Amino acid sequence: MIASRVHAVIAAGLENPQLLTLWRREPDQLRKCGVDPVEFDLDALWKFAGLTAKVRHNGLRPDLPQTFRLLNIAGLEIEVFASYASSRAAAGAPYADTSEARAQDLCSFLEQWLDFDKHEHALLWDMLRHELALMQLSKRTAMDPVSSSLRSTAKNKSRATSVPRGCGEIILHEMCSDPRVVAARLQEKSPRLDQVSLGTFHFCYWRRDTTAELHILQLNELGFYLLMFADGQRTAADLSRLLGGRGKPASGFLQALDELVAVGVITLDTNRKRIRKQTQ
Repeated sequence: MIASRVHAVIAAGLENPQLLTLWRREPDQLRKCGVDPVEFDLDALWKFAGLTAKVRHNGLRPDLPQTFRLLNIAGLEIEVFASYASSRAAAGAPYADTSEARAQDLCSFLEQWLDFDKHEHALLWDMLRHELALMQLSKRTAMDPVSSSLRSTAKNKSRATSVPRGCGEIILHEMCSDPRVVAARLQEKSPRLDQVSLGTFHFCYWRRDTTAELHILQLNELGFYLLMFADGQRTAADLSRLLGGRGKPASGFLQALDELVAVGVITLDTNRKRIRKQTQ
């Protein structure tokens, strides 16, 4: 093989990893470039492309330390970043300028690329969303404090006419693992990720305002969906019907609302029309 052609192919493959994907799938395409695929180590070049993409995302490590640790322990680093680089090249999309945007782009890619039936893929998806939620809330600088006029005016407990509304910034995720447990496991010398139990977990990542600390609330299914649909417009009776209950909320339903109010993550008002006017 002519050295100059080999160098040109290597440069082209690293510049556009989509070509590596093509050449790995159709080795004969390399012959058109004057290179013998039998004598060319495409797998090594693919791994190097993945390493290059990973290095370009090292700025995310401070915000996503456990995600990167999990990628390493699971042996997914090179495969993920090589595939991601190929995907970005195919779309003609450069990497984003900010860390938060890069993290979100990576998350969008992994949502489509991961096989959630694979144990370690499922853990990775949960951990990435966990750390991304904390990253997003910690960098919010323009959240409005909760207006005192929108705090609960009802002295009694919640009722059918109460209108629940989330307070501050809320991010909700349904997961199949507890990322806090996985993070603790990752600190071990030889983490056994296969020993992490899977199930259904509901988490609320919450920051009341820019001066408040971040909270991670683990919720039951009812609390999770109450927060999801508590928009300051629907009454408790509306929410009860939406979630398959009766028009008159059951006592357990109202108790769940009261528990969220006690935590401070939602507030109540008994006058929906006034809430609408104040939020317009």
